[in-house]
Amino acid sequence: MKAIKGLQAHRLKGHAEELAFAQAWEGKNERGKILAHLLDTRDLQGGLPPTPSDRDYAVAATVIQWLGSHVGECFLRDMGYVKGKT
Repeated sequence: MKAIKGLQAHRLKGHAEELAFAQAWEGKNERGKILAHLLDTRDLQGGLPPTPSDRDYAVAATVIQWLGSHVGECFLRDMGYVKGKT
């Protein structure tokens, strides 16, 4: 799979948390083909899931990056998720 950035990749330079989310998603998805499995509509038929389109990858990357934005962080906090101290 080629790396596909989100539609707001221009924000990655000035927003460290968005960059962290984007990089984490890219790494996890490359190794585990997570998006392919999330979009798989087959009923556990076995075999490999269909390959997502470039647009599928871009939309998923955009949403994941958004979670690292201020608004995305507020959304996560409102859902009860709080970033742990490192």
